[in-house]
Amino acid sequence: MKNATPVICLLSVIVALGAVSCGKKNLRTGGAKPDMTSDLAAVPVLDVQGGDAAGAEGDIRGGEFASNEAIHPVYFDFDGYGLPEELQKTLQKNAEILKAHKEWLVAVEGYCDSRGTIEYNLALGQKRARSVRDYYVRLGVPESSIGVISYGEEKPSCEEETDSCWARNRRADTKVKLK
Repeated sequence: MKNATPVICLLSVIVALGAVSCGKKNLRTGGAKPDMTSDLAAVPVLDVQGGDAAGAEGDIRGGEFASNEAIHPVYFDFDGYGLPEELQKTLQKNAEILKAHKEWLVAVEGYCDSRGTIEYNLALGQKRARSVRDYYVRLGVPESSIGVISYGEEKPSCEEETDSCWARNRRADTKVKLK
């Protein structure tokens, strides 16, 4: 029984630390909780294979996807993943190019600015990438050639703490590689 005492003490410390850390507020947003945190369990952070029952999402594992100068990124509003008319016009042009190149695999990458928690930004980036993918599919790009990934706040295009920089990081990039 003497040997069990250190184990019990260690477990008590671990439980206490876990309880304390759960109550921390998000320092980057001043303690405000983002609206979409209730959705986190329903949104996988990374889904590169499989997809909806209607079709199979493209497998984007392995190899490097690259930007193509003819395919433009789309930029989202703060906390947004909807596709207003302006974004749809850009995506329609992108879709025409993607449909003309059946030899390409497509990766739609979702990004966020640096505000919010890591988990929240990964989920929001996933929603942004999926909304772009779903729109491409509605426009006739084969779902089996498109995969999505969220980088959240990782890989920012701009690192300043300004509104204009944050706006450039709230995006979805469409990248391609040969099949």
